[in-house]
Amino acid sequence: MEIYRTRFMNQTDIHFRTGGNITHAGIEVLPSGKDIEYIVLESIEFKERERINGRNQDGVWIGHFAPNPYTSLPWVINSTNRRRLAKLFPECEGYLARLRNVAIRLTKEKTRDPQDGGECWGLRVSLIPAKKVIQESQISAVVDWARKNGLNIDNIAEKYDFASNDVRQTIIDNLEDLPE
Repeated sequence: MEIYRTRFMNQTDIHFRTGGNITHAGIEVLPSGKDIEYIVLESIEFKERERINGRNQDGVWIGHFAPNPYTSLPWVINSTNRRRLAKLFPECEGYLARLRNVAIRLTKEKTRDPQDGGECWGLRVSLIPAKKVIQESQISAVVDWARKNGLNIDNIAEKYDFASNDVRQTIIDNLEDLPE
């Protein structure tokens, strides 16, 4: 029993779907079950038939992510996530294949288990818009970009989050140093 505890008790936050013969991304891509706050969906396509985890499925929507640290697998986009994508990106007018290189946020939600009708966790497109996080190493580039485009901290915060309050404050301080 002690060997079991030593070997397996240290392996926390590994989803049960990890490993095996998974061909498409699912909830296991979320790092320790936490949101992926920013991931780029490179393209979406409708496939008449797709082999998914060992069996053929007809009429599926497949999303392809840009290179990222979470997964290299394609993603089967279910009807809930398709509706959310159409709502987040109304410019596609419901034609999801028009979406290219859009940033989304992925989260988990309780959903109906299609196999037994019970509940399980499902991978979902969050209705909270994705925001790229500005790191300390990016401060000078962000300040240069903001100055060049006449932006203030509120304009920046509409599309970006800050790694810390210090990063935000440093950007504010640098933007205020503009000569009159």
